[in-house]
Amino acid sequence: MTEPNESAEQVDPKQPEQEETKTFTQSELDSLMDKHTAKVLEKQKADFEKQLAEAIQQGKSEGEKLATMSAKEKAEEEAKQRLENIEAREKAIEQRELSVNVSSLLKERELPTDLAESLVKLGNADEISTVVDSLQQAIQQGINEGVKDRLRQDPPKNDATKISGDIGKVEFNAMTAAERVAFSKSNPEQFKQITGE
Repeated sequence: MTEPNESAEQVDPKQPEQEETKTFTQSELDSLMDKHTAKVLEKQKADFEKQLAEAIQQGKSEGEKLATMSAKEKAEEEAKQRLENIEAREKAIEQRELSVNVSSLLKERELPTDLAESLVKLGNADEISTVVDSLQQAIQQGINEGVKDRLRQDPPKNDATKISGDIGKVEFNAMTAAERVAFSKSNPEQFKQITGE
């Protein structure tokens, strides 16, 4: 006999159960959003109240400090605060003046004005001037060395001044006097054609 067939609806233990997806109505979504918004607002309100309380406490302590001071002490405190404000403004003005002066110095020396901000951090005009001088010297030395390297030629080899072969007027004009003499001796006819003699 044959064994009875097992039902085809048997659950495979290796397959995970499918999760149910939950759908929400618009009113349920609105309700969830309202709850979330209320939580966020409550937290922000608590933070604001905390900051407000700290500011009030600081104001009270400052007020109590001023209240316990005599008129002379109050005047001294106010003068001290004004002096600090004036010093801060003077420092800002000096920084701006120094920045303008450094920019003009760099421009005069034909150096990049982008360096002004970095140089102003040194704070002292004399130090800045010294740095700009050494910077200019270093750049000029680098330029001179680069030019020398480009103009440097290998020393002529044996009979290098003797020119042979056909050359044009441009090459002829680029020759030195010694090369022209050597060319006129080695190629007298071409020399006459180029010079028109």
